[in-house]
Amino acid sequence: MDEGTLFRKLRKDRGLSLEQVSDELNSVSFISKFEKGNSNISLHRMERLLNNINVSVEEFFYLRELEKNTTLNEDIKILRGYLTSEFYYYVARLLSVNDQAVKKSFEIGIIEMKKIKDEMDAKKSWQKFIAIYCDICIYTYKNNLDEIKDKNPKKIMEEINIISKPVITYLYKVEDWSVFELVLFKLFLFTFKAEQIHQLLPLAIARTEKESQFHVMMKFKSEIIFSGFSYFVNYRLQEWAKESLDLARKMLKNQMDLTSSTCLLFYEGWYQLIFEDFEKGIESCHQAISIFRILEQPKMEGSFKLILRNILKNKEQPDEYFMFV
Repeated sequence: MDEGTLFRKLRKDRGLSLEQVSDELNSVSFISKFEKGNSNISLHRMERLLNNINVSVEEFFYLRELEKNTTLNEDIKILRGYLTSEFYYYVARLLSVNDQAVKKSFEIGIIEMKKIKDEMDAKKSWQKFIAIYCDICIYTYKNNLDEIKDKNPKKIMEEINIISKPVITYLYKVEDWSVFELVLFKLFLFTFKAEQIHQLLPLAIARTEKESQFHVMMKFKSEIIFSGFSYFVNYRLQEWAKESLDLARKMLKNQMDLTSSTCLLFYEGWYQLIFEDFEKGIESCHQAISIFRILEQPKMEGSFKLILRNILKNKEQPDEYFMFV
């Protein structure tokens, strides 16, 4: 649904006539042409029109994306209305293809990732990054299919880190991060070295200060810190794991973000059962899971039960089982 068609629907839903929403900036004739797709509109005039039907710009973009990409919100786990650029659509598509490749077929995953890469223009920075992600996935899929002779895990990760080097270079270079940089960090985090993640985590917090109260920004910062924590704890980097939890605790204090705070309680338990006191750690993990159950969040409850099972496997066999979030 294009902007004009959507606006017409919202106007009629509210029982408003063209005359009622017109003013000195937008005439009846102009609005009529806009609704029919026969006239372009500036952001300034668009804001005025939306104000006249009591709809915010954020709501309008949300509804527009809802019509265009019905699975985007679930795949990327963000508020779709805040992130409407084409980049986020492709991120959702990448995650969907990767999920299906892991669950069903690496061969199909290779085909689909090649299709996405062919759609990219390397001259555009965000498209170059999407293409790099495709290359990394194709490389790992081939490795899982035994198409790569040398399957030394250390060498494989070194190769992946080399492929993702342009992303690392870009993230270090940008002084003020937006949601784009946070998404990029989260998307490629598994390809980075531990020391790179350790350096980038505090940078991500410091360089997003200008947008710190932006809801999606806070959500992504929490997820990135927790992802970094899981990386450190899997490789038994105790000091860095503790630093990441301290970073999360400081950021979430008094933010009224119950979900992220409950997740933090669980991750603190994870830290304890691996590095300090197993029984206390298990207790904290179960407390967090109980909170999700009490609040009737079965999806979260189930996810963290599964995470805990894998954590316990990693505890017993640290070189065989890993749990990344």
